Amino acid sequence: MFELIGETEQLRLFRDAYRDATGQRLRVVRKSERPDFICKRPDGTLVGVEFTLVTRDPESSSWDSILNGVEYMDGSDASMEIQAAVSRKAAKRAGPDWQLPDSSILVLSTPDCPISDLAYYLNGVRGEFEGSGFTEIWLADHSETEAYGAVELFCLWPDEWWGWYRRQRGKPFG
Repeated sequence: MFELIGETEQLRLFRDAYRDATGQRLRVVRKSERPDFICKRPDGTLVGVEFTLVTRDPESSSWDSILNGVEYMDGSDASMEIQAAVSRKAAKRAGPDWQLPDSSILVLSTPDCPISDLAYYLNGVRGEFEGSGFTEIWLADHSETEAYGAVELFCLWPDEWWGWYRRQRGKPFG
C-alpha cells in the first residue's frame, strides 16, 4: 500500500512524468505555500504547482482492508472525490494569498485508486474542469510508486492533453 511521501518527492515524480507526457521540463524556482511550488517553464514563464491528496479517510480505509479485503478506493468513489478536490482547490486558488492564480497546475495524487480503475469514470468528466481556473489539472497515480519509482499521469485539463500517460520507465521489483 501507499506510504505517504513529501511534497518535494511528489514534485520530482510529477516533473519526470510531466516531461515524458508533454515534452516540457519544469524547473523549480522555490518552495511556496499557495501553491506548493513555483516553477519555470521552458519559455521562462512562471507556473505554480499545487498538490492535493485524493484518498479515503484512514478509518474507512482500515475497515475496508480488515473487513472486506479492499485495498483501494473504488473508481466511482475516487472520481467523485477528484471532482470535490478540484472544487475545493479552485476556491482556494481564487483567494488573495494564492501566487500565480492565472498560471497554476493542480496535481491530484491518487495513491488509493490506480488510474486503471479510474479511466472508465474519467471519460464522464471530460470538459468539466475548464472553469476551475487552473491552467492544467493532472492526476498522478502513486499506487505503484514503490515498485516502479515513477508515477503515471492522467490529464484532466486542458483538453488538448486529455488522457492517460502511462509509465515510461522503471520495472517492478521481484
